[in-house]
Amino acid sequence: PDGVVDKYISIAPGSKPKGELIDFCESRKEDFIPIYSSVIPELGVEVPESAFVSPYAVVKGNCKVGNNVLVSQRAYIESSSLGDGANAQESCYIVNSTYDGMNVTAHGGKVINAHLGRKVFTGFNSFVRGKADAKITVGKECIIMPHTIIDAVEPITIPERNLVWGYITKQADLEANSLSLDEVAKIKGQFRLGNMSFDGLGSAFVKAFQNRIEHILEVN
Repeated sequence: PDGVVDKYISIAPGSKPKGELIDFCESRKEDFIPIYSSVIPELGVEVPESAFVSPYAVVKGNCKVGNNVLVSQRAYIESSSLGDGANAQESCYIVNSTYDGMNVTAHGGKVINAHLGRKVFTGFNSFVRGKADAKITVGKECIIMPHTIIDAVEPITIPERNLVWGYITKQADLEANSLSLDEVAKIKGQFRLGNMSFDGLGSAFVKAFQNRIEHILEVN
């Protein structure tokens, strides 16, 4: 909706970007200083031989790293559990969250106070923010589209194998901002739901997206 993005990020000529998304990142920026000033930073977490945590990532609090996990440089992991095969790409933030495994968090994705089932894809620059009393639960094999904002004011549960997009703050918002992948695969031609419009072959879209996720996990 008009005006929503300005709450999270906006910029005026001659000034720096501002908003809640900028504040979130800025408040954690100093945690990277000792990482980049140290030749061999202390990770403070046990990492299996099959996993890789970049020495230029921040890992703090009570964290767990499973087998075949990848944590890329400039990723920020705090008090979270990354199940086997999880993938945390560059500049993503995962805070107070649990990943069941084989999850992909794309560049710039942010996940706070959430529980993600297996094979959940969190898109580029998406902002998934639950709260201690309003946690977000995402079912297995869901796809959260790039630039999606889920900023919970109440507990939110997303059913498994759903495509999610747009701006969501409460459970009812899912009605106009999500659709099961099985329903997406049935689309032929033009389709509109809420502020989302789609024109094409839904089955091709789902297949291409799932193949891309499998490729990322395979390379991982």
